[in-house]
Amino acid sequence: MKNTINTLTALLTGLCFTAMGANAESIKADTVLNTPGTPAVVKPGDFSIAVIPDTQYYLAQAQLGGSFDMFLAQIDWIKKNQVKENIAYVAHMGDITEHGDNPVTARSEWYLAKKAIYGLENPVSIPYGLTVGNHDQYPSQYPVKGSTNGYNQYFGVKHFEGRPYYGGHYGNNNDSHYDKFTAGGVDFIVVFLEFDSHNEDQANLYAWANTILKENAQRKAIVVSHSIIHFNPVTGSNIPQAPFNAEGKAIYEGLKGNSNLFMMLCGHVGDNGEGYRADVYEGNTVKTFLSDYQSRPNGGNGLMRLYKFSVKKNELSVRTFSPYANINETDADSQFTVPLFDKASSK
Repeated sequence: MKNTINTLTALLTGLCFTAMGANAESIKADTVLNTPGTPAVVKPGDFSIAVIPDTQYYLAQAQLGGSFDMFLAQIDWIKKNQVKENIAYVAHMGDITEHGDNPVTARSEWYLAKKAIYGLENPVSIPYGLTVGNHDQYPSQYPVKGSTNGYNQYFGVKHFEGRPYYGGHYGNNNDSHYDKFTAGGVDFIVVFLEFDSHNEDQANLYAWANTILKENAQRKAIVVSHSIIHFNPVTGSNIPQAPFNAEGKAIYEGLKGNSNLFMMLCGHVGDNGEGYRADVYEGNTVKTFLSDYQSRPNGGNGLMRLYKFSVKKNELSVRTFSPYANINETDADSQFTVPLFDKASSK
């Protein structure tokens, strides 16, 4: 009986994947447009990038104690502190939602995601990008067989097209894309890669990313993907450094030949939810940072990160805090400083 149930389950799953695979390319949600406000001003000197970790439990019926107010508090803090912290860019680590295109929850979860994140667009437009996590795909884990209609409805190509920071996209949707911005006298590019732990399309995706990085070799590059490294082996310490997972290793091996790549960001892995590693290839150092607090109390408790860039001092400083709970984490893997680039800028 058990074997029969397993066989039926596998058959139904296969049929579901087949249907989703057939529809993933053909179903096109109408992209929601929104006229952005006045572009945010980035002053010369030190600047910051705000990073929003997995927000899935803030949207999924208050799962594990999370609440939508925590997500709103993160966005509100960024808006209120954009000038003070000289925030030049905002990156979301993926798993924006918990259930992706699941018809039972898609309408409510994606609407709430849009309601929160569009706060970065008005009245001031702060450049931002989001990476697609496994929970933003339906079925989860599958970028090719699954669909990302909700994501592309609210955060699709047409939504960002024409904005000064938007660079372009991979394929026929916005699941993988890139942005450009300038701050601290340095030109940057941020490349977002869709979650693909089952290697449905890694070769083509990473080839595209390589092309984009090479075409923008004069820009310092940040790669953002939902899953790259695990959490640190020793909680509260960056030593020894966090290990790559299989997908992260593939990303690094595929892109490490680009000497402009200096930073990678990810989420996905809860528990301690913080990780750091530095890798050197042909004299170029790539630093990778994990932040994901969904396994902490209250589904993350509104924890987020601010990365402060000092080109003059050649320093990159990490701060972990919750504007919702008014707390700061100050242990060694939550608040620390590392070299920004291999060589200090002369600017």
